[in-house]
Amino acid sequence: MYLLTKTTKTELNKVQATIAKELASEKIIQEIYEYIFNAQGKKTRALLCLLASKSSDIKPNNRIALASIIELLHTATLVHDDVVDESERRRGTKSVNQVWTNSYSVLMGDFIYSKAFILMVKLGIPSILDELAKATNDIARGEIIQLELFEKKQLLKLDDLLKVSYLKTGRLFEASAKTGAMLACKSKEEIKIFGLIGKALGTAFQIKDDILDYEAYGTNIGKPAFKDFREGKITFPLYFALQNANKKNKRFLLNNLGQSKLLKKDQNIIYQIIQDDKTQKEINALLDKYIKESLKHLDKLKNHPCYNEMLDLVNISHLRKI
Repeated sequence: MYLLTKTTKTELNKVQATIAKELASEKIIQEIYEYIFNAQGKKTRALLCLLASKSSDIKPNNRIALASIIELLHTATLVHDDVVDESERRRGTKSVNQVWTNSYSVLMGDFIYSKAFILMVKLGIPSILDELAKATNDIARGEIIQLELFEKKQLLKLDDLLKVSYLKTGRLFEASAKTGAMLACKSKEEIKIFGLIGKALGTAFQIKDDILDYEAYGTNIGKPAFKDFREGKITFPLYFALQNANKKNKRFLLNNLGQSKLLKKDQNIIYQIIQDDKTQKEINALLDKYIKESLKHLDKLKNHPCYNEMLDLVNISHLRKI
C-alpha cells in the first residue's frame, strides 16, 4: 500500500513477529490471539512510530518493541469496538465476537491491553508510558462520548464529530508519532511537530474511513457497505448529507438509520443521497483540510530520515481504497 523502504518493511514484519511471541500458553487464548493477528491490518500506527523513531542513536529492538505496543493497543480497541458496535466483520473476516462470544471478546481485549502495558513497563521510559496511558484513556472517553451522541442525531454538530474522531482515531496516531520521537530522544519542538502530524493524519484517516464505508457499496474492498449506517452512527458523509438533503430524503435517512437489514432499493437510495455533489464536495474539502495540515507540519521535518516515507504515507492516505 505504501512505498516503504526494504528496511521499514522488515521492521513491520518484526513487529508482527514480536506480537506472535507474546502468545500465552492457554489454548483458547492462542486460538483467539492467532485469529486476530492473522487478519493483518495496515499497521499505520505502528508504521508512524517506526518512522518517527528513526535514529542511529537508539537500539533497533526498542523501536520494534514500541511499535508492537502501539499495534497491541490499537488491536485491543478494535476488539472492544466490535462488541460495542455488535459488528459482524472486521478486516474482511468475521469479528471475534461473532466467532466466539462478546464475553470472550471483552476479556481478550483486556488481555491484549495488559500485554501492551507489560511491554511498556519493560521498555522502562516513564514519559512514553505516561503518553500511551493518557492516549488509551482518551480513546475510551471517545467511545463513551460517541455512544452519547447516538441519541442526538439531528442535534449533532460537526465539532462533535471532529472531537470523537480525534479521541477515537487521531489520539493514537498522535501518540504513535510522539512516542516514536520521544524514543529517538528528539527535541521538545520536534516531538510536538510529530504529534501534530499524527493528530491531523489520524483525523484524515477517520474521515477517509467514513467515506469508504459508503463507497464500499457495489465494490469489493474487504468491508461491508453501510456498516456505520446500520449501527446507527452519523459519520462525516451522513452528517453532510443530512445538512444538504431535502425534507423527504432527510426523513428517509433518519427513519432507516440503525436498521441492520436494508433492502437493496433502500441501499440504492442511501448511496445516491450520499453521492450528492454538494455533500461530496464538503466531505472531500474536510478531508483535504486535514491532509494539508499534516503536510504543513511535515514540511518542518525535511531533514529527518523519515521525511520521504512520511510524505508518501500522508499522500497515500488521501487516495487509499481500503
